[in-house]
Amino acid sequence: MIRNLTLLLFTLLSINTFAQNNHKHVKLLEEIKGKRYELFIENTDSISYDVFLKVDSNDFRRSSERPILETIPGNSKKRVLTMVKLNGTEGKYTYILVVNEVSYALKVDKDYEIIDFKLDKALNSKSVILFTKDDCAICPDAKHILAKNKISYTEYNLDKDTTNYNRIIKEFETIKPKSNFNNIPILKIEDKLYNNIKSLDDFIKALREGLN
Repeated sequence: MIRNLTLLLFTLLSINTFAQNNHKHVKLLEEIKGKRYELFIENTDSISYDVFLKVDSNDFRRSSERPILETIPGNSKKRVLTMVKLNGTEGKYTYILVVNEVSYALKVDKDYEIIDFKLDKALNSKSVILFTKDDCAICPDAKHILAKNKISYTEYNLDKDTTNYNRIIKEFETIKPKSNFNNIPILKIEDKLYNNIKSLDDFIKALREGLN
């Protein structure tokens, strides 16, 4: 598994190395105490990220010469490398940081052809309701994403649940007056309502915002 991940990440390096070094949520930090350099990876997002870190330098003795593969939980900072500056050197180093939203690989689900992603378990305590219809094209994939990430949810199919349809719409109108609720799926997380989901990207974005 690790060997396969390393090969995958080296492939990614050739595609997008420089952009990854400037990730929006995941950054490399250093704390310097004399000759001792502690390197940390900080994740300011609410979800976990898998990271690949490769440090190059002739100015340090390092706790590890190998590339570093770590999962950084949401809203956390993790020490990943200790380096000791050698006498007579400037203390310079370069690094490559590759960040993935996925657990252990960019894995495409063969059944649904969607990119899997991971949410922290602590976020799963929130109330999640998904409103679907039989002719909703992305609803099966949306449910698959919820199930794959072990997010508990309640589903209401508006084609089958005609008894409660009007009640549901009235509840929506209380949250979002004069809104159009014909666009399915509709996602409700706690008191937040998302009724403009037109793609799986929109669905994942709404999930991340609602569970944040």
